[in-house]
Amino acid sequence: MTVRNDFCVVLSGGGARGAYQAGALRALYELCRETRNFAPFRNLVGVSAGAINAAYLAAEADNLDRATEKMCGMWRTLTTDDVFATDSLTVSMTAFRMLRAISLGGFSDKLRPTQSALLNVEPLRDLLAENIHFGQIPEHIRAGRLNSLCITALDYSTAVGVTFFMGSPHLQEWRRVHRVGLRQDIGIDHVMGSAAIPLFFPPWKIGDRYFGDGVLRNTAPLSPARRIGASKLLVIGVRKSKDEKMTADNIIKPTLGRVLSVVINAIFMDAIEVDIERVRIINENLKMASPTETFRQMEILHVQPSQAPSDLAEARIEGLPPMLRFLISSLGSPRESAEILSYLTFDPIYLNALVDLGYYDLMKQKENLIQFLRD
Repeated sequence: MTVRNDFCVVLSGGGARGAYQAGALRALYELCRETRNFAPFRNLVGVSAGAINAAYLAAEADNLDRATEKMCGMWRTLTTDDVFATDSLTVSMTAFRMLRAISLGGFSDKLRPTQSALLNVEPLRDLLAENIHFGQIPEHIRAGRLNSLCITALDYSTAVGVTFFMGSPHLQEWRRVHRVGLRQDIGIDHVMGSAAIPLFFPPWKIGDRYFGDGVLRNTAPLSPARRIGASKLLVIGVRKSKDEKMTADNIIKPTLGRVLSVVINAIFMDAIEVDIERVRIINENLKMASPTETFRQMEILHVQPSQAPSDLAEARIEGLPPMLRFLISSLGSPRESAEILSYLTFDPIYLNALVDLGYYDLMKQKENLIQFLRD
């Protein structure tokens, strides 16, 4: 049987919202098992929380049943203590150092990069190191179980988006405006760098350079999938599409919490939708230019939450540790800070709801997905 490498799963970022992807990936595995086509899992592209899930699957490519089940289990049982240090002393000292540096006119040279953020995420590093067996990825590539793994992070020195990739020998490095692709053995530091939410999570060192969340300045999130030769993309986002109307019942005060929520949401979520629209326009133009010829177009199936994660998070602010709850509450009401909460609320009740929602939303598209897998 011919092994297909034109399928790819693209996983966007979103902090705690990554739990939604875990549920969707479990559903995808079950549909792949039904159709006996596991090709989507051969190419994995991830950024931020999506990088965690992509690396998890890549490391367990020999047993996707176990991988998707364990990954859902990890997300379902996560607590804030598993992700960052939450004791009052640690949070207070970190916040004090940041505020003092800002009051002195910017971050001092004496302030280490790992201190230039509100949260200490060493617990997350320990958790991922325990659950993701990075040393198995090269063997899966050699055995042909995995064609590529791509993880994107932002180089803070140059503001260039760097896609680190592993995969088949024929895959080549690339360079485009504000983004490059580099072949490297991906490990825990690459994932931590890709998932380093600015201000909240510290910059992370990969080699000699410091990196931040890969969604920053990621103007072409589908580019890695194109570069590795994929033409059938399953994109699992973590944002509910909204057609907002300016009515009297949806006015929210522009508190600091609301402003930060809008800014973070725009940075983390909009690029994937814009890039999908760009690809669809290109496909249409190719059809119009030469309707009698066959071009290799990109087919995209986009899965998104049917319920806004921010709505689910708003009701779970009590799931945050007291000090972090105090800091978030000082920005405004839970409604005004709902987007921030949806990234940082590592609360089992919230996370279980996201895992279940991801599974349900992907299964809702069962017929479309089965057709997608069989074409």
